[in-house]
Amino acid sequence: MRLSTLAGVSVLAVCLAAPSFAVCPGVGSCPALAGCPPEAKLVEPTDSIQSVIAGAPAEGLTVCVSPGTYIGRIDFLGKPIHLTSSGGPAVTILDGGGLGPVVRFATGEGSKSILEGVTIQNGAVSGNGAGISIDNASPTIRNVVVRNNRAIGTSARGGGIAVFGAKSRPVITCSQLLDNDADYSGGGLYSAYSADPYVRSSVISGNNAAYGGGIGVAFSGRLDLGWSEISNNAAIDGGGLHSGVAYGNVLARQVWFKGNIASDLGGAMWVPAGFAEVVNATFDGNLASGGGALAAGFGSLVSVSSSLFVRNTTTGGSAALIDWGGANTSLVNHYNGFFGNVGGHHANTYGSVGLLTLPSFGTSCCPTTVAEGVNAGIPDLHFNDSDGSRNDLGACGGGALSVFGPMN
Repeated sequence: MRLSTLAGVSVLAVCLAAPSFAVCPGVGSCPALAGCPPEAKLVEPTDSIQSVIAGAPAEGLTVCVSPGTYIGRIDFLGKPIHLTSSGGPAVTILDGGGLGPVVRFATGEGSKSILEGVTIQNGAVSGNGAGISIDNASPTIRNVVVRNNRAIGTSARGGGIAVFGAKSRPVITCSQLLDNDADYSGGGLYSAYSADPYVRSSVISGNNAAYGGGIGVAFSGRLDLGWSEISNNAAIDGGGLHSGVAYGNVLARQVWFKGNIASDLGGAMWVPAGFAEVVNATFDGNLASGGGALAAGFGSLVSVSSSLFVRNTTTGGSAALIDWGGANTSLVNHYNGFFGNVGGHHANTYGSVGLLTLPSFGTSCCPTTVAEGVNAGIPDLHFNDSDGSRNDLGACGGGALSVFGPMN
């Protein structure tokens, strides 16, 4: 996992508090929007946000949007604009009107180009990135709702957000990607061509695509995903997340995969020909024909540890966690717990160290008793819980993750 930077922590802590293990992964730990800073330029629904950005000085500007619906597309034009709102995403809507991506970062924007406190909706593209399109840029996106956007076409990717290019390292925190669609891959989020989005304290739910209903990662794309909820997404393969074809590279830590569906392989995750490291995840109630929770195949390399597999359903005769096959596929299965899976717990995995068949598990995302997997994760001090005790199984185990962003 990438280390978080200490620079500016005192300022960022106000907006991005460290996750609390009293709640499940997602936006529950995120503070409310602070409102307009005193130096901001105020924008009303009768104003043009794009005109304000176009007229802003090269050194940047804070733009604070009043409640209302703003129709049209927005391009940050490479400027370090901080676009925020006074009332938050529930009452501040940026509506694309079905005419291309709603917000675009494509001129080398960096971390000081900030999108905050708005809802992005009704983007539609014939191609990639209907809600937010990021191309070789690294903006900051926080406390944003991206909903009801659609990427259309046989190769369309990134209904909610598409991230492309080796210079793309956006930080996405405290955000929700809801009910977006891509005809091909990455209904909620798509990462490709050496892009490396950093996602924390977010919810990706109700999205649809053929491959990777919630998230698609491919063509040497990367993803650093932590303390987030991936739920109720649907696809043919990889209901929650699809990493591969060719060589997607995913790190998922402290993630709650719940209720995702794939009609074929990998209810929560399908990793074909790619790479994935999964530590301290909870896979609960996912469904697929093969690999109700997670399936690997076609030469992929996958490691899963300190994770919970509970109540997943596999209908095609395999198991919740499975090496589906293909030359040189490797699926490492260490210190994981299994309970109530329909169709089998695990099959064809490598190593299988410290596995537990749990006698019980409740309705939470994380264990509450030893019988449910408390203190049963990786027995190494580097993976200890925040209180110094041995790693618990599931999405709340291990030390607290930073949401401040990756080190530059």
